[in-house]
Amino acid sequence: MEPEIQLRPAVAADAPAIGAVFDAAVREGWAYLGDVVQEPLFTPQHWEERVAEYAAPNALVVATDAEGSILGFTAVNAEAGELYLLFVDPSHSGRGIGQALLGAAHDALRAAGYTESWLYTEERNARAKAVYTAAGYRPDGTVRESVFRGQALREPRLVKSL
Repeated sequence: MEPEIQLRPAVAADAPAIGAVFDAAVREGWAYLGDVVQEPLFTPQHWEERVAEYAAPNALVVATDAEGSILGFTAVNAEAGELYLLFVDPSHSGRGIGQALLGAAHDALRAAGYTESWLYTEERNARAKAVYTAAGYRPDGTVRESVFRGQALREPRLVKSL
């Protein structure tokens, strides 16, 4: 990770920037969903609620640059042991931000007493699958199927020993 990148817990004022990172990331990474990703998928209120929901004992960690701009974020559900969200603005990919955020998520899960992390990711999300595979995540055979904004999703569950 580059020295100017800092990790810190999210605060309420971060919600709009977290939403903007999410929107930028899904426009690129979730193109398989078609036109639905061209507009914001969630309201500003949704992101305000996520920041509040992922306060301790959960964790929502942001990665910022030297000017304090949010470049990526991760969220951990400490009650379930789940790595819930991990997104990096695509204009900052390849700089180690995702790996740093993964490390922070794993640290939060270890602090909550977990020896394993798990997550779901859509099977067509090649970039996310590559990141998680490189970090040691493996499918455990569980698959969650759902519909999101009219689009069928198939999400294998990935697990990793911490």
